Amino acid sequence: MKPNYTINFEKKTFQNIITRINTPKNKIIMKTMLLCIFLSVTFALVSETTGWLEVDWKIVFIPALLVLQIIIITTALKNRYKKH
Repeated sequence: MKPNYTINFEKKTFQNIITRINTPKNKIIMKTMLLCIFLSVTFALVSETTGWLEVDWKIVFIPALLVLQIIIITTALKNRYKKH
């Protein structure tokens, strides 16, 4: 019988991916994005219930995407002009 090495390889690659994602900097980014999503959804709910503003629910997640783009651009610029 031959041992099946593909399962172990898939588990190791999955663990490597998780360890790369689970860094302190990425945790801060994810918390910031979740905060933006939470704030935009609550603003949309409050404005919809009070009738102050009609909200198109397709664009609720745009602030979180904008924050993600700003974070990506600033980290790219920091890495580009980092002094060695």
